[in-house]
Amino acid sequence: MTVIYFTDGALIDDLHVRKSLLRIPEIIQCLRENQAEFLNCDLYIAMMDQNLFNQLNYHQKSRLKSLLQNALYERWQKQGIEPDLIIKRKDYSNFSQIAATFAKLATIEHLKVITMGPGFDELEAFLRLNLKMQSSPLFDVISQDPKLDWFWDDVKSGIQLHS
Repeated sequence: MTVIYFTDGALIDDLHVRKSLLRIPEIIQCLRENQAEFLNCDLYIAMMDQNLFNQLNYHQKSRLKSLLQNALYERWQKQGIEPDLIIKRKDYSNFSQIAATFAKLATIEHLKVITMGPGFDELEAFLRLNLKMQSSPLFDVISQDPKLDWFWDDVKSGIQLHS
């Protein structure tokens, strides 16, 4: 069973991650198509500059994260794989509700969870620690893309160094 899980997008707050996302054609196209929604802000520059990104209000940041995640999902769909289930973090009021859903899903033998983060959130630790899953079924959408995985390991290691 393939589950698409849209994280809260917290990793997008990281400048290094945002700059890396600009390597993805679908992300650039998404920024161009949705620029008009963001008055007095150049989305491309906001992706490259932490001060400008910090000037976005909560709703603008939330919308930008959603747009970026949807662009990653559209890229993933081009692989021709249909998900069996889509779960979005924002549709749940707290993590315990998501945890209950994934506790049920964890009983499925061939579970594969593709995160639209990029990266993971507290779900990874929950699956590994609380459900004692030996091999995590979580896969980041970028690391699963054969045309993008070449740079993602460096991005992840850079995040661990400065966060």
